[in-house]
Amino acid sequence: MDGHGDGGGQHDSQRYSRRRGCHETNLQCLRLDTFALQQLISFFFVSAPSAKAAQSFVAMPGLTIGDTVPNLELDSTHGKIRIHDFVGDTYVILFSHPGDFTPVCTTELAAMAGYAKEFDKRGVKLLGISCDDVQSHKDWIKDIEAYKPGNRVTYPIMADPSREAIKQLNMVDPDEKDSNGGHLPSRALHIVGPDKKVKLSFLYPACVGRNMDEVVRAVDALQTAAKHAVATRVNWKPGERVVIPPGVSDDEAKEKFPQGFDTADLPSGKGYLRFTKVG
Repeated sequence: MDGHGDGGGQHDSQRYSRRRGCHETNLQCLRLDTFALQQLISFFFVSAPSAKAAQSFVAMPGLTIGDTVPNLELDSTHGKIRIHDFVGDTYVILFSHPGDFTPVCTTELAAMAGYAKEFDKRGVKLLGISCDDVQSHKDWIKDIEAYKPGNRVTYPIMADPSREAIKQLNMVDPDEKDSNGGHLPSRALHIVGPDKKVKLSFLYPACVGRNMDEVVRAVDALQTAAKHAVATRVNWKPGERVVIPPGVSDDEAKEKFPQGFDTADLPSGKGYLRFTKVG
């Protein structure tokens, strides 16, 4: 049909094969280019670290909810700490700070020390990290405790002078740098569960201090949700009603929550908003 004269079909077949070969080659090149671009982005994002650190970072780009926290071993104010061993079978609040002897960080660590008993009641351990060395941390603690007398810093603060750990923990602030141009930690906070997975994360810029009451509330909500297989509504606080997940049928809810539940009367007529109380 498109051929001209004898053997046209054969020529068409050869042209088709050549075009197909070109398309396949182009597709392979596109895949290679995409892969190369991803590698370049990963490389430059971590400020060109060592090959070993880059491989580790690429393997876990952007630690987030549901990811297993890397089992790093770092020096700390309490000696060597391996993160998974520290977590054990408890919850851990792992939080980072842009630097020692900085104003907002000092107020935060003092507040965290003041809330330590509240976290301990909930079976939650505290673990800080900052990119200065251990001796700097120990000297800084004196300032923190002097700022809030009575708030003793009993939790460990890990050291990360190479700044490789904060990259693997997804705690890098892209905008904040030191005098040498090196990236600083953000005000990141991961709540890690007994399964070593990140359950919840907060991420603040260096200019905004964290709200410790919200961290406590988040811990309560996570533990309540895990214990009773429920969800917590907006601004929920312990003792208030919780939400029954949509995947639980009414019949299942009656069996699971013998104390009963209320269903909101909505214009859609869909009974998806159900509230109950749990102990």
